[in-house]
Formats: sequence, structure tokens, C-alpha cells
Amino acid sequence: MYLLELAVVVTHTSHGYYSAMLLHPLVLLASLGASAMAMPAHGDPPCHWSWRHLRCEPSCTATANQPSHCQALRSGRCWVCRQRCSPKLPDAPKSAWVTGLPDVYFYLALASALALAIEALVLILHPAPAAPGLLRTLFRLVFCRGLRLRGAMSGIRFPICVQDLTGNGGPQLLTEMLRHGGHIPDGISVNSVQNLGKNIADGVKGDKALLKIEYVGTFGEVSIQLLAQLPRRLFVKFNLRRLSAMRLLVEVSEVAKCEASFYARLAEHVGVATPKCYFVDYNETSGEFCLLSEALRFGEGGISPLKHRVRDSPTLEEQRLFARVGAEIQSRFWGADAARLGVPRFEETHRRLWRLVQLVGALGLRQTARRSFRGKRGVNDGFMTWRPPAELLGRELELIRDMPELMRSLCTSDGARASASGDSGLLAFGHNDLLTDNAYYWRDSTSGHLRMGLFDWQQSCINNVGQEWAWNLHWLEPAFLDQHEDELIQVILSTYAQNGLRVDRGAFLRAYTLGTAQMYVWGGGGLQTIMSTLHRKGLFESLLPNDPRCADGSLEGDLLEIVVGAEMTRRTFTNCCNIMRRHDFVGLWRQWQLEKEGSRHV
Repeated sequence: MYLLELAVVVTHTSHGYYSAMLLHPLVLLASLGASAMAMPAHGDPPCHWSWRHLRCEPSCTATANQPSHCQALRSGRCWVCRQRCSPKLPDAPKSAWVTGLPDVYFYLALASALALAIEALVLILHPAPAAPGLLRTLFRLVFCRGLRLRGAMSGIRFPICVQDLTGNGGPQLLTEMLRHGGHIPDGISVNSVQNLGKNIADGVKGDKALLKIEYVGTFGEVSIQLLAQLPRRLFVKFNLRRLSAMRLLVEVSEVAKCEASFYARLAEHVGVATPKCYFVDYNETSGEFCLLSEALRFGEGGISPLKHRVRDSPTLEEQRLFARVGAEIQSRFWGADAARLGVPRFEETHRRLWRLVQLVGALGLRQTARRSFRGKRGVNDGFMTWRPPAELLGRELELIRDMPELMRSLCTSDGARASASGDSGLLAFGHNDLLTDNAYYWRDSTSGHLRMGLFDWQQSCINNVGQEWAWNLHWLEPAFLDQHEDELIQVILSTYAQNGLRVDRGAFLRAYTLGTAQMYVWGGGGLQTIMSTLHRKGLFESLLPNDPRCADGSLEGDLLEIVVGAEMTRRTFTNCCNIMRRHDFVGLWRQWQLEKEGSRHV
């Protein structure tokens, strides 16, 4: 392994370097586990290493004398549970081979740990000429998550959890953050920060809290006026702290960068109500993020209670408003104007995600497309409401292979070709996650018309507008989308026209239909995992479409989250299949393949 790395370093083969680097944790783990297994088999009860759980079994005896990890390893004790092993270990056997065994493992583990530390520094500090790849992302997620590094935008070591703000140094740190944005003058500072303890249950892609703020300062006439204007209640959002699949999803789709870029560059010009931002920043190395913004009071002051995309049914009035407001945002930042905004592009933020989507799809899409569970049909046909185009069956691996390039082409060649043909093109900046629970509503006091504002700009970027609307609409109840799809698309295209943009309906529908490829592969693969989890808990066989348990309060905690996730994914996969059938996805995909082959020959 070390000879391989030497060759890699000499030849500067970066992919091989990362692959060789990943061997070190395995060698380290094997060395330490083998050391634990090399414990003497006589005398006090030995420690039993579990490869399945990667820890010692709880059969070790307690002790007050705790040797260091290195001392425990060199003396043949368990390096992991040294605090639980008996301190009176018998002498090791006199065999030279056995006696030298713990030392061999110790030095091998030490060398591997040292090499791993050096490579960690290289991966963390070495400036990559291109955006970080999936391996670098995974490495930073494991080893850099939780580091309090300086923000990419402010240069401040921003907080990464609510305890950083409610602790002893919290008021001083919050003062620095607010002062950086010019929200408080030098004479005023934060005196105390209190977590209101509100349960914010929609924190799928972040840890969220509501804070009560008190200030102190010189009470001149100007200061008194400023104190009256300062916010006493703030909303704060951080990246997820727990190492989980959702934290990985956040990292590979660059949601922190997207939301920070929006609030730093576009929030004041977007033309739609959005909570005022007081501070936002992120760090790419650690993946940490912090947003401090105005706290919305749902259910108060005319603002409707917060709705959920699954538990609350959509209304046609709301969806028409979504279509109009979303199209107006896109119309403000269209084509070449969008490229100058300095905000991320969809094909850049999702390139690592597509690799994960391919992996998930390869593990389960084939079974899901055939409406089977673990290869068995008829387990719960009532829940499996999806019907993929018949021509797609048997071509799952082909679609999984094409999906990244297909999605990328919607943001590159499609936009250029549309512009060359005389219309306005298909690229624009948008919210890219226009859903019921990312919006707040109120009624105009004069006209009585429904109005809306938007938050959670975590996926906002430059994208093909057809693909964005495929994403926005595929979360609806399938029967609702089947009935109102044509009307909603007409509202979108009419709004473009009212803003002076010429968008061809055929080009829009082509991108809208091909844009379902990512969701089809992702949802189809993920459904097998979700159904397996529900099956283990005895819930899958009784699960229904629009299952009442999503909203009746009979479930709570992780169990409720799993059932809601199953209903959500059932809707999205069913809608993808319906869109594919309605608008001839297979024919458009074949046309795209022929165009790709033709461009290669040219």
C-alpha cells in the first residue's frame, strides 16, 4: 500500500491518491481490532472485540486505573475500552512470536494513523484547482464537520449550533455578527440570548431555533430610537450536526453555498417578500453554515399557519400563485443577466449528488419500476401507485448511466440552442424548491387576494426553468397534478410573456419532461430502502396512499418521519412516471441520445 502511494505521489494521480488514502482507516481499524483479539485467554475476563459493532462487547470488568491508549495497546490490553478492562493482566506467553504481536500491531496502527493525519491535512488545506470531488467531500464530512472555521463571506468564526449563542460567549459573538452587517452601532451590544425552545419540526436540512435577544448600550436619544428598532426575536439555522444521510445530501448539493449566496447578493432585489437576513455565512471545508434572520410569526398578524407539503392538501389558488411568483422571479434574472449574478449553477451544485443518485438507483430502481418489494410482487399493490412507461422497463441501468449527462445538458446545450433559435432561452435564476412548506401566506387587506413570501432558499441557483418546474410540481398529490398540470404550465408561460420573454412551449415541455430523470432514478431507488424500513417495523403491508397516519397524530418521532417520507416519495415517483407517459419521455430521451451521438461524430 505504501509503495502504491509513493508511485501515486510521484505520478500525481489524484484519483489513485484518494483511493490509497482511504485504505489507511481500514489498516488502522484492523490493527487495533487484531490487538484487542490478541488479549490473553487466561486470567481476568478478556476483552472481546466485535467486528460487527466496531467496539468491545460489554463483558469487560470495570476498573479505576486507566492506562493510556498507547500503554493499553502495547501491553496487550484493549485500546478501546481500556477504562473497563481489568488492570491486573497476566503476563503474556513467553513465545517470541506471541510476545511481539502487540508491538507489531501498535507500530502498524501508529504508522497508519500518522499517514492518515498527514493526508487529512493535505485534503483539508491543499487548494483544489477544481470544485471538490465526492471523495474529498466524504473525507471532510467525517473529519472536518464541527470545526469552527472562518466564514467564506464575513471572515468571522461564526457559531455552528445554538449553544454557541446561548452560552457565555454568545452575546459577544452575536454582537459581532450583527455589527458586521451594520445592524447595530458601536454603542449598542447584545446583553443576553435565550433559546425560546420552540419545536421547529421542519428542520429537514438544518438545525433551527428561535432566539429572544436583549440589548444594552448608551441611552442617548439616537440609541433609544435604535434600540426600539432592533429585533427582539430572531430565527437561526445551522447545518445538521449529526453525521447522517441527510447531512451528506446537504454537503453534496451545496445548499449552504446556495442560500448564503442568495441572501448576500439577491435577497433585496428578488421582488418577493422574504425574511430579512441579519447574518449569513458558510465554510466549505467544514461544511458548517449559519443564517440569522427575521422570525416569522405563523398564525399571527394575518400570516397563515405554516403548512406541510404532505399533511396539508394543496389548493388551486396557492398553486396558481406559486406558478406566477416563481415565474416572475425567473423573469427578473434570465439568461445572460443570470450568469452575471455570481450565484451557483445547478449543474455545478448537483454534480456530486448525481453520483449518489446513481448509486441509490442501481440498488433499487429496477425492483421499484416493476412494482415489487425485494423482488416480490403483490406485497402492497395498493400503495404502489406508480406506472412507468412500458418502454423504460429493462432500461434502468441505461438511464442511470445517462442521467448526469442528461441533466447537465439541460443547463448547457439546451440554453444555447434556444437562444440561437430566436427565443429567450431556458436558463434563469430561481428558488428551485417552491413548495407549500417553504412559503408563508396572507390576504391583502384591500383586495382580499392571496399573497405569499418565500424562505428556505437552499436550492436557489441558475437552472433550466423546465427542470425547475418539474421539481416544483412533482411534490403535489398525483391526482391534483394530473388535473391541473396544463393550467399551471400555462400560467408559467403567460407570466414569462407578460415580462417580455418568449419561451417556446415545446422547448419548455422537453426540458420539463427530461428533467424528471433525476427524480425518477433517485425516488425509484430510495423507495426500496424506505419500504424495507417500514416492513421491519410492521407498517409497510398496511400502508395506504395518503395514509391518514401522516396527519392524525397516531404516530410521532422517527416513526412519523418515515411514514411521511414514504408518502412523499410515493407521490414524487408516481408523478415522475405520469409526466413521462404524458409527454413521451422515452421518445425525447432517444432523441437526446441521437443528438449526443451526432455531436461526438462531429
